[in-house]
Amino acid sequence: MTHLKHCLLLFTLLLSACAKLTTPLTGDYRATIEINGGEIPLQLRVTTENEATQVWLLQNDEMLPATEVQVKDNNLYATLPAGAGQLKASISRNALKGELQLTDPQGKVHHFPFSAQLNKTYRFIEQSSTDNADVSGFWQLTANSPDHFSAPVTLHLKQTFDAIDGKLIINQNNETLTVYGQTHGDEVYFGGIGAGRAVLFKGRVNTQGQLEGQLWINASNGTAALATAIKDVEPDTQDGLRQVALPWAVPTR
Repeated sequence: MTHLKHCLLLFTLLLSACAKLTTPLTGDYRATIEINGGEIPLQLRVTTENEATQVWLLQNDEMLPATEVQVKDNNLYATLPAGAGQLKASISRNALKGELQLTDPQGKVHHFPFSAQLNKTYRFIEQSSTDNADVSGFWQLTANSPDHFSAPVTLHLKQTFDAIDGKLIINQNNETLTVYGQTHGDEVYFGGIGAGRAVLFKGRVNTQGQLEGQLWINASNGTAALATAIKDVEPDTQDGLRQVALPWAVPTR
């Protein structure tokens, strides 16, 4: 019996050793951070060049390189681009787990649980719906509270099947936050991490054709959010975009 226990212990240790890797496996990862409203997904790509690990943030068909990438003691460290924070994650087979540190525009540091799975490609809901609302276009988004926005902001969404990508225009200097989301029937989900903010929206298309739901930013609790379509507008210049986005909002967080 003692010999059997020793064998089982050795087998467990061997499995644990096999599960740990000194460098992350290359490929695409479905990553998430956890805020009060739930998960915000993002897509990361890990590559190697000359035996050096590189991390990329995939946004709107672009590959944005992380900086200060380092692999040390079975941990991956990286500064994500576009103000998306500092990553520290332990490396295991097919997965990363740790935290994302994000400094907001007021200088407050937030720590969000982070995890990533290799070769997962879905956004919010793994089983896609084939009959989805069309939410492409420009929207005026209102989520007024001390922890959200002091005035309406402009949301620009593009949609391919159930996948939505776009920009949240968050101040008068045309500072934008890339959003990444999904429709599921009449349900609408999108999130974004960047410019010192982690933003999550969960809602649905109501009977008036508006996007109605809840919005979370960083460590805030959810607040009621309503987006109304800006009709018949498709600006193709920076001046046109500026006119659409008025009145400007001043984010308070």
